[in-house]
Amino acid sequence: MSHDGVSQALSKQNVYQFGDFRLLPEAQALLHKGQSVALGGRGFDILTLLVARAGEVVSKADLFSHVWPDYIVHEHNLKVNVGNLRRSLAELDPSGEYIATIAGRGYKFVAAVENDRPAAARPTTSSTRHHTAPPQVRQLLGRDDAIRQVSEEIDLPGYVTIVGPGGAGKTSLAVTVAQQSCGEDQAIAFVDLSTVTDPRFVVPAIASALGISLGLDDPIAGVIDVLRSNKLLLIIDNCEHVIAMAATIVERISAEVPGARILVTSREPLRTRHEQIHFLSGLAYPDQTTALSSTDAMQFPAIRLFISKACGAGVSEPTEDYVRSVVSICARLDGLALAIELAAGTASVLAPSSLEGLFKDGFDAMGRGARDAPLRHQSLEATLDWSYRLLPDREAILLDLLSVFSGRFSADDAEAMYSAGALEPMAGRDALSQLVAKSLLSAQHDGATMHYRMAESTGTYAARRLFGSPFREKAKRQFAIRIRDKLQIAEREWSSQTSREWLGKYRSQIDDVRAAIGWAFDPAGDAELGVELVVSALPLWQELSAFREMLAAIDTASANSAALSALAPLGRVKLSTAQAWAMTLARHMHPQTSDAWRESIFHASGSQDAEFQIRSVCGQAVFLAYSGRPRTALRSMKDFAAAMGLDWAAAPDGKRLLAHIKIYAGELESASHHLHALMNDWGSLEEGRGLSRFQVDLPVAIRLSQAFLSWLQGDPERASSLAGSAVDRAADLDHMISLGNAISLAALPIAFVEGDLETASQLQRQLTEVSRRESVGIYEGTATFFAGAIQSARGDKAGFAVMQDSITGLLRGSWRARVPFYRSLLAEAYIAAGEMQLAENSLRAVLGEIGIREERWWHPDLWRVAGMIEVGKARPHQAKRYFQKSLDSAIAMGAGAATKRTQLAMAAADVR
Repeated sequence: MSHDGVSQALSKQNVYQFGDFRLLPEAQALLHKGQSVALGGRGFDILTLLVARAGEVVSKADLFSHVWPDYIVHEHNLKVNVGNLRRSLAELDPSGEYIATIAGRGYKFVAAVENDRPAAARPTTSSTRHHTAPPQVRQLLGRDDAIRQVSEEIDLPGYVTIVGPGGAGKTSLAVTVAQQSCGEDQAIAFVDLSTVTDPRFVVPAIASALGISLGLDDPIAGVIDVLRSNKLLLIIDNCEHVIAMAATIVERISAEVPGARILVTSREPLRTRHEQIHFLSGLAYPDQTTALSSTDAMQFPAIRLFISKACGAGVSEPTEDYVRSVVSICARLDGLALAIELAAGTASVLAPSSLEGLFKDGFDAMGRGARDAPLRHQSLEATLDWSYRLLPDREAILLDLLSVFSGRFSADDAEAMYSAGALEPMAGRDALSQLVAKSLLSAQHDGATMHYRMAESTGTYAARRLFGSPFREKAKRQFAIRIRDKLQIAEREWSSQTSREWLGKYRSQIDDVRAAIGWAFDPAGDAELGVELVVSALPLWQELSAFREMLAAIDTASANSAALSALAPLGRVKLSTAQAWAMTLARHMHPQTSDAWRESIFHASGSQDAEFQIRSVCGQAVFLAYSGRPRTALRSMKDFAAAMGLDWAAAPDGKRLLAHIKIYAGELESASHHLHALMNDWGSLEEGRGLSRFQVDLPVAIRLSQAFLSWLQGDPERASSLAGSAVDRAADLDHMISLGNAISLAALPIAFVEGDLETASQLQRQLTEVSRRESVGIYEGTATFFAGAIQSARGDKAGFAVMQDSITGLLRGSWRARVPFYRSLLAEAYIAAGEMQLAENSLRAVLGEIGIREERWWHPDLWRVAGMIEVGKARPHQAKRYFQKSLDSAIAMGAGAATKRTQLAMAAADVR
């Protein structure tokens, strides 16, 4: 595992102290008495792993995997780097002993280590509604005892690791135990790490499987909260190739949630404090020294598995000799299920009489692996090598080519790779079917499409074969082109499909996108193709809300100035607009967001593309409105329309945004005119219109704006109905930005102010779930504010601090829209508690808000609350003056609800 992978996600939580040294993995720093120590990258990687596992023997295999992942490196390199590391430590502390050599085994860090762990991250509310379900597994043969034992162990404190060689059936056992252990009210979340080739993506994989937003600062804190608050069994599958990362993550989860039910599968133990290990050996097979009839032999699960696989392709009635050969094969394969399936898959295409002769010499190579090599190199790797050498050239070439895919791929994906290996289409299709028949690929129908998948171990083996082949670079290029082409198709479909449909089809492409971009920006790759890949992947990142990853990719593309200059103008617009959106919708608005929108508008103008010019101007307007400057946003939109001769009626998304911003600016009548026309022309819930490219579904947006307006105008029943339908549609689409907007901008504030605390509580919890999945600062801040507001409305003064903290957080993230509204609600909460000075302080803070003169929609209520404070301070004349200003402002604006609230306040205070 690489230094970056450890520092960013593993050791982020730790600072290690030994002697006068301090190791800070996140900062990639080693300090001695406060002074920085210069270490090479390899030395730092070695030290990080040894210190993290201080007191344990760290094998050479672990160190090779950690320091040189996916490379074959001579042992001399390890010795040299360990020696250099020892010298560096000894020069600074000659009397200390830190690294000991354990002959024949590896190295051990022998000094005392102190581990400082900061306070746990603030948990987030969670739900199990969005988790990745486990795959379908075959019925297990001969695993009853294992199922029973693991089922008992999983209910004990800690987590259970099912350990065994590759192909033993660890995943099948884990899924079977989970399914038998969970009741109807319990869910299973499945994390498949077999497609994760970089330790940095282990955290995103685990978070995504539980529906945790990829944009969170600490997604594992969200995972911990899910496991703490839900009846959920978590399976983390295939950890061996990212074991250091997986071990730290699982140990952290188990330490913070001891009662969590977690099953891990790995080819070696994770070796942490909370681990319970269940070793899984191969399937039972007969003792060859005992004479058995074929009937008795076929009672053993290993034999039954082989026969069932082979007979499924044509071997009907196995003879005594055939069964005897099968017993021999299974015994020599140690009963490993995958190896048996590989052997049976090959045997199925042969005459039964050829079985013994064919395999006579084939297994000799299986015992040739190095004694200190990982187990998979001694058994499964050898089996794969044997199987590979039995393949005809075209099948072997295709297997190598298909190793470029990280996960599932279609027949069309495979066909796009044929030319890289000079395979004719017909020969390639035949080779594909044969690879499935020989269990080197699995095939599964997904609707009308057949998808294929290569097991991680098989993929690793084939990728190594590809690494040394003459068509490697051509294969990598073809793969990158294929991913780019698929993403371009996906972008065209993006405008016509719902988020759920679109993500269901393209979510799994993210690993391939990362791999293709990684190759393209490598010195041996093609940076121009890399820039095209980044542009094509923008919709996927946006739908996944992976804004941080998207911004990093955009920065990489932008750093390649020559490649960027070759990008078509429209591509440049897409890149700059996506960058600006990512900055706008981040948890804290990026300080350069304003510059990003200006750049987006500049490139859009240069492209002469009218649609993207509208998108850029409207995106900037969203940013300005969120920043508390709605009138500035209106001027920008009006100036653009005048310069372009644009009637906003021709751009309904822009017209809806214009109407919504007018509400903020207090222009209710004009907003009403726009929204009435929009509701007639575009408001149908039955139309299959896709998502607006302004990040929100148009019918949802129209309804939330109309609900907001109707509420201000004094029709709360219609407002609640419209807001409810907006929330329902957004939830049905499973589009979180639409849902978050519908709740935070309309449904939740309406329900709270109208006194429907039960509905407000439900919506607040729903918004919290959205903020967990989507790392958008305004959602989190709004959800937190109303949690405190509801708490205080129910008589708990602790809610005051929650409300104030959320306002502070919103302002820190530059989310200034509606902050005056929130401050006035806080002031009213103080008034209800008799805290008049605190109420006055809260209201006075409104005067310091940037843009308070622009955001006018709540001005009447600000005057009303000011009057209520004066009433509380027994100054009726001043109260009357404020109440009158409230009425004048509300009537001029057409804000019927504010007029009614002020009249009620005057009546309650007996102010006339």
